[in-house]
Amino acid sequence: MGLLMSEVNYQDIIAFISRMGLRGLEGRYKQNKVSQKMAGTDTFHKLVGFVRMAFKEYGRDRPYWLNPFNGIDSPKNIRHEKRDALPEEEVLKLFNPGVLRDVMELAVCSVMFLAGLRRSEIFALRPEDLDWYTPKILVQRAWQNFDRKTRVLGPPKSKRERFAPFDKVLQDAIKKLWQENGQHEFVFCFQDGTTPGPSWIKGRFKKWLDRAGIEMKGRVIVPHSSRHSLASILEERGVSLRYIQDLLGHSDLKATKRYLHSTDKTIRDIGKKIGAAMDEAETAVKPEAVHIQFAG
Repeated sequence: MGLLMSEVNYQDIIAFISRMGLRGLEGRYKQNKVSQKMAGTDTFHKLVGFVRMAFKEYGRDRPYWLNPFNGIDSPKNIRHEKRDALPEEEVLKLFNPGVLRDVMELAVCSVMFLAGLRRSEIFALRPEDLDWYTPKILVQRAWQNFDRKTRVLGPPKSKRERFAPFDKVLQDAIKKLWQENGQHEFVFCFQDGTTPGPSWIKGRFKKWLDRAGIEMKGRVIVPHSSRHSLASILEERGVSLRYIQDLLGHSDLKATKRYLHSTDKTIRDIGKKIGAAMDEAETAVKPEAVHIQFAG
């Protein structure tokens, strides 16, 4: 990187790409036993693409300069984690009595499947981000490095604010959460004011699937699958791809298409189904078998 552009040759470019691909993230993850690799990721692809563009622009005014990138194809082997979506009937099962056993579980599960927020965005929400009258949720911040102790608040992944739907089921769940735990700096807090961490939601999500009787059947169902599930349900109902893109906060439409395996009315319809399923299941179960009290 210390070379002048005019001094760089083909071998330097090969070395640059190799180092970025194999050791680009090593310095940021020294606590990990296994060195992280950047090759094949969106970041790697965009970074190399940016450098290629810079060399191309440099050569516009230098017709006799040999661009070392000319003989190298742009890397396209972008890998994406495989995640599957839950169909609507399985999403409804998550809200059956006995699946979500406390107010925090109910509130977090509701915001995951009815608002489509990322985990890092959910636990960065503050009470002032909730518009109870429109109703909308303003997504304007997220936890950076959410899975590590060094996490800090920053902008959402797309680096721009967006609005998410604020369904009545979610509203009631948050009201119940605040009644029991009090209102704190962030929306989703325990009684002591702390927010759930990544291990909490990973562990709870697996338990929800097990309690709801949802079998994996070879599928990869993880917390992030809630966003895939909402996107797929909306797409099945004919909601425009552009709306789903805005809802999920994607800057690239290609990213949204990977989530597909609306209008607010569609979100409300899903919320009403969840609410009806909760009410019907609650009346069908003996009082002593119910493990959660739902907001009235």
